[in-house]
Parts: sequence; structure tokens; C-alpha cells
Amino acid sequence: MVVDFKKRIKTGTKARKTTDPVEIYQKLDRASDKGPLRPAQEHLLRLWHTKRRADRDIILKLHTGQGKTLIGLLMLQSKLAEGEGPALYLCPNNFLVAQTCKQAREFGVAHQAVESDGELPESFLTGDTILVTTVHKLFNGKSKFGLGSRSITVGSIVMDDAHACIDHIRDQFLIDIRRDVGEQASAYSELLSLFERELKTQGVGTFHDISSNDRTAYLPVPYWVWSDRIDDVAAILSRHRNTKALTFTWPILKDRLKHCQCLVTGGSVTVYPYRAPVEQFGSYAGARHRILISATITDDSFLVKGLGLSADVVRNPLVDPKEKWWGEKMVLIPSRINETLSRGAVVEHFAKPNRNRRHGTVALVPSSKRCGDWAKYGANQADRRTIVGQVKSLTEGKYEKTLVVANYYDGIDLPDNACRVLVIDSKPFSDDFQERYIVDRRNGSQLVHGRTARIIEQGMGRAVRGEKDYCVVFFIGPDVVRALRSPAQRRFFSLQTRTQIEIGHEISEMAREEIEDGAEPMDVLLETAKQCLSRDEGWKDFYTERMDSMELEGEQYNSALLNGLEKELLAERHFEAGAPDRAAKTIQDMLDKKMVEEASERGWYLQVMARYTYGLSKVDANRLQIGAHKVNRSLLRPKEGMEVMKVETLTRQGRMGRLKKWVTEHESYEDLLLDVDSILGSLKFGVSSDTFEFALDRLAQALGFHSDRPDHDWKEGPDNLWGLLDGKYLLIECKNMVDVRRAEISKDEADQMNRSSAWFTRHYPGLEVVRMMIHPTHKVKSSGGFRDPVSVIRKRELGSLAGAVRSFFVELRGVDFEDISEDSLSKNAAAHKLRVEDICELYSRKAFQLPQP
Repeated sequence: MVVDFKKRIKTGTKARKTTDPVEIYQKLDRASDKGPLRPAQEHLLRLWHTKRRADRDIILKLHTGQGKTLIGLLMLQSKLAEGEGPALYLCPNNFLVAQTCKQAREFGVAHQAVESDGELPESFLTGDTILVTTVHKLFNGKSKFGLGSRSITVGSIVMDDAHACIDHIRDQFLIDIRRDVGEQASAYSELLSLFERELKTQGVGTFHDISSNDRTAYLPVPYWVWSDRIDDVAAILSRHRNTKALTFTWPILKDRLKHCQCLVTGGSVTVYPYRAPVEQFGSYAGARHRILISATITDDSFLVKGLGLSADVVRNPLVDPKEKWWGEKMVLIPSRINETLSRGAVVEHFAKPNRNRRHGTVALVPSSKRCGDWAKYGANQADRRTIVGQVKSLTEGKYEKTLVVANYYDGIDLPDNACRVLVIDSKPFSDDFQERYIVDRRNGSQLVHGRTARIIEQGMGRAVRGEKDYCVVFFIGPDVVRALRSPAQRRFFSLQTRTQIEIGHEISEMAREEIEDGAEPMDVLLETAKQCLSRDEGWKDFYTERMDSMELEGEQYNSALLNGLEKELLAERHFEAGAPDRAAKTIQDMLDKKMVEEASERGWYLQVMARYTYGLSKVDANRLQIGAHKVNRSLLRPKEGMEVMKVETLTRQGRMGRLKKWVTEHESYEDLLLDVDSILGSLKFGVSSDTFEFALDRLAQALGFHSDRPDHDWKEGPDNLWGLLDGKYLLIECKNMVDVRRAEISKDEADQMNRSSAWFTRHYPGLEVVRMMIHPTHKVKSSGGFRDPVSVIRKRELGSLAGAVRSFFVELRGVDFEDISEDSLSKNAAAHKLRVEDICELYSRKAFQLPQP
């Protein structure tokens, strides 16, 4: 027999079931080391409870380390007490699920994880406990939560790290058919064959790269071809629906294929919707309350299109207005301090193991290839499989080796001594072809700037996890330094990050003064960083003064980006609802109201309108597509009506005039050299084809020439075409992705050069051209051959050209750009062997035809 204590409670004092989250916390059986709520936590919970708990959608913005997980759990517990269950706490990955469950146990919050057999716990379904799981468990074609009208009803959802969740949700709507996976290979071949003719019209050279198994090459299937052959696509995919590539996605997309895009690459065929159809998951779409947790430094505009939220939700986040800034970051930009502090110098210094380190050192790089630059000096390289263990080693005090992480930030928590030195190496980019397609076609757009800012800020936030946490953040690599300095990019950073970057520029000026007085640049850099790491009082006061002087802005988002995404979402929904005319009108309104600034972005939206219009009028759609391609040549080549615009050549005087103009467009010598290093840093073997070819195009402009990328812009012809002098051209085929150990130029590669040469003869009849191929070897396989003379730029010659270019621009140190004469530039070009005749003769070797065996 047990004592019934409830019967002993006096009348009128019986326990009531409170919905106040602060009161709920006070009654939890939490661990003894878990004290009262922090002021910010209590403020936000009271604000939500008294004024916002009836809102269906809320974005909760809170500084890292302020206890956002506990706030989310208490909100769900409050909703359960109100009778609005079941309650679901979603995380982007299993690592964060484990962290959340650990906190729930420590604070005494009743919770459950998904059963070992994958089934949903009964206590969750009855509204007795909170279910903590990943977004993948909810968003997949075989979800235990059900699809559409068969979905389990959920009362309240908290989505932690909402931006990371979007990325994972997007992956669940992706069909990725692999060329080299046995059960998928036939589906890949069928789809490649189905679209072969049309893909060649979008880039015959790129198509041959795809056929040759180049894993970096890709082409989009034109929307008109996709629409015309949707039945054939459905038949192919249906036959392979039980393969791993389709089993979880086919149930979601099989009736939505007409609203999907297709990219064909050297390694896969990727199919994905223009808009993620989150409404198919009724547990999310029908939830009575949805709370999205986001970092204070992140622009939440992307949640509109990614999760189908109203723009008003982004405009009205739940925030603590008293929290102005959080943590301490000393931003250092070595190349701005001194040009000898290059990316290579910083990598070499920090990558070497050091037994005397008293803190962790972490480098974030954009690709696994960049990891190699660190690993060769002894740094530890982490991937998705090893990242948890590597981070654990840092938190346990194993600091000797630098940890380098490629393009993966989710769930990386590096507080306090686990990471006091963070190196952000180069501008972040995605290996994901969906992301690459957007960046390649919309480079410089608000969308791309916003994504870049989000990833950089996400990376910076990995190392500062609390109010008193601190870290030195080094930015290296010309492309990321340019992003920090670019006004177009800078406005997409949060106010806090912008202020930290401005402090970094101030530090650069101070450090340069020390170097001018005779100090060694690397010593100055390390001593400056030491002032943060050793907790120098002067530095702390300086930082606090600058950060406190920030004038808080009213908006927590970029209004232009938000408005654009809101319109895009509305237009796509109209199109999906069978109203293509309304969809096109929505985009036209954007253009009429001048919501789109860049000409290339106008082209993007004209192509969107053309896609909407195709089902109504193929003629009107093609007209729109012609207009789109005229202002943005990276877009789809129209079915007909496109005219190739010829590249101009110059006189020697005209070249020097263009070269001077390019130089004087830079505000300072430092900006000039940063731009030059950005170009040359991309002109290396192993860099993605598109990045390399774009850099080669920029190099032509920097050297005073007109240039074009025919295969990219006109969908046929060589990779690069430079207009040199007096009717003379330089035609370049780039094979920089070829394995540097390759001993021969293949027959396919020789044939591609022959096709490009024929293209030049057709469009530039009677004009002189020098033909070059960038390739690891100058030896042509016996089965192949060039029809015309061809020279080859190998790794050695490419390095020599880059060295000559850099030395040419280094000569301008200390020169007033406005006083530069074209004559001095001409003499400088001759001295550094950058005359036209030098470029055509000194940096290549004649191709050698191997004899028949």
C-alpha cells in the first residue's frame, strides 16, 4: 500500500496544470547543477507566453549559447499542458538529436526518441512526451508520420537550426541517379540517351565531357524538352522506383515531375522540384504551431521559400531586444596586413602540428581538395564519418594537430579552448549541383550573396558558443577576402558581423604601421592574435567599445531578398495550381517594379517567365528565352533565333587603354593585388572547370583584351576565346580537370579541339587564330590528332604565366593609379613578357603527335 499524498492536499491548494513555461521549468526535476533560467531565456518565454503563443508560426532568434534548446523544449511542454499535442522537436542530424535528448534528461523534460524499429512512441502519439528526432524521419517518402491526408496530426513543432534543416529537407526531395552504381547505371544511360540531342545544343563540349565521365561537368535539361518528354521520364523512373536513388523520393515526386528540374552530370542525373512541396507532409503542414529556431546573425528570408512561411513571420521574429551582441571574435585578414601573408603562408604556419598549443585550431575549407593543402603539413582531415570523434578530441584537450573540415558545419560545437583559432580558408561553395547551378547562373545576385553570407557567418559561429567565449578568426584566400570587402556582399552580413569585419580592417591598418617600422609581417600577425588569446585588457576594451557603438537596426532581414523570395514562392504556387498566366504576371510585376537590380538577374526571371509560358505559347516562350539569354548568356540557349556576338580585337594602344581602365577601377594597390590573386588562385589544375574558365576570362580582361566563353555563352565552340590585336585571336580548350599524371591527350579531347576550331572558322572566317589546349601533357595519343597547329599549356607553363602576370601587377606598388600612363604599362608588359607575341609563344609547347604503335 502506498500513501496518496494528493488526498492530503488542502482544499483550494491542489496542484493545477500550468501552461506558463517559466512555472513549468520551476517544477521540473532537473539535475542539481541546473539553476534558474537565464534572464534572456525567461524574458523570451514570458514574451511568447503572454503575447505570441497563439501565433501559428514564429521564428525564435537567440544568440548561440543562450539555451535555445531548453526554450524550445519548454514551449513544447507548455503546449502539451494546454492539450495541444502531440509535440515534436526536430533537429537537422542525429548528433543534435543526442545533444537535445541529453539536455532534456538533465532538465527533467519528458521526452522520447524514435523506437529502435523505427516506429513512433505511443507516449508521443498520446501527447504525454515530446518526440525528439531528425527532419529526415518526418520528411521522406516512406515517413512513419504519413503523407498527405494520411499524416499523423501534430499539435506543435519546434525546428532547431532551421536553416540547416532546410538543407536536409531539400535532400529528401532529390532523385540522384548514379552512373557508377550498378542498379542505377541503366536508368542513367536511358535518361542520358533520352536527352542527348538537346543537351548537345546546350553545350556540345560540355556534353562530351559528361560522356567522358567528367564528374565536375553538368548541363541542365531545357524546360521545354523536359515538359515535352515527361511521359518518357516517368516511365524510366517508374521502372527503377525500387532502387536506392528513388525508394524514398519517388512517392513524393512521381505526380509532380512536371514541376521538377533535371541536371545531367558526368556522374549522375539529378531531378528535384523548383519548390520543395512541404505541404505533402501533413504533420508539418497541418501543425497548429510551428516554432523555427534561428541564430541572431542569420537572415531568415530563406525560410520563406524553403519552408513555405509567410514573409510576415520573418519580419516579426521573437527576439530579446536587450541582447545587442554576443561573444568575442577578433577578425584578422592577413593579406590585408601584408602581401607576404598569403594563403599559402598562413596554411603552412597553422597546419603544422605544435605540441605546445594550449587551445584548438580549426580550419574550415570549401572542398576536400583544399583539405589536401593542410593535410600535407600534418593537419587532421575530418569528414562526415569522423567529424564527431575529431571534435570530441578537441573538447578533451588534444590540441597538437589542426583540424581541417571541408564544407560541413552542422552540429559542430567548438566552445572555449576547443577552438581559439579558427581559419576560414577561401570562399565557401557547394559541391551540390543544385547549388552550383544557382551560383553559375545567378552569380552576383541577392540570393547568392545571401547564401554566401549565411555560410560564412555559420562558420564563424562554430567557435564562439557563449557570452564569454572568444576566438581569433583568420580569413585567407583572395575570393573570401574580396567578399568581405565587396559592398554588394557586405550588406548581406548581419550588423554584428559587419562590425567585426570593420574592426578587422582597423586592425589591418594598425598592423601595417608596425611593419612599416621594421617588424616582420608574420610576427606582427601572431602577436596581434596573441592579444586576444592572452586576454589583453586593451584589446578587450577596444572590442567592447566598438561593438557597443553599433546602432541596432530595425530589420532582422534583408528586405530586398525577402521580397524577391516571397514573389518567387507566390509565382511557383500559381504555376503549380494550373495558373501559368498568373505565375508569369507575378514575375513581370517584379520586373516592372524594378525589384531586380542586375541585368543578369532580369535574364534569370525572364527565363522563369518563359518556363511558365511554354504550355500557353511556345512562340512567346521562345521570345522570352531569347531575351533572357541576351542579358545573361549563362542561361539556356533558346530553341531558335539566337545570334552569336563576335569578340572584338584591339590595337596595341586600345589594349593599353583597357588595361589602364581595369587597373584604375580598383581603389588601392591592395584591392588590385587581391583581385589578381583571386584570378590566379583559380587558374590551377584540379579547380572546377567552370571556375577555371571564368578565371581565364577575367585574366583576359585584366590584361586588356576582350574575351568570351563560347561553350558557356553560346553553347558551342571553345571554352575561352580572347580577342588579341588587329584581327588575331587566341582560342583555348581547357582540360585542367584531367589527372595531372595523364600521359596523353585522348582522341575525344583532340576531336573536341577540332570541333572548336571548325566553329571559329564558321563564325570568324578568314581571321587569324592561335589554338591552345590547357592539359597536363603535350603528347597526343596515336589514335587521335589535331587538324590544325595546336600548342599546349601544361602545369609548368601555366605557373610561369601566372608568375609573369603577378609580377606585372606587383610593379604597380606605390604608384598613383590616376597617374599611370599607357606607355609605362606597355613597357611593363614587355618587361614581364606579356606582349601578345609572348602570350602566344612563351607559355605553351607545341603538341606532339605520338606515332602509331
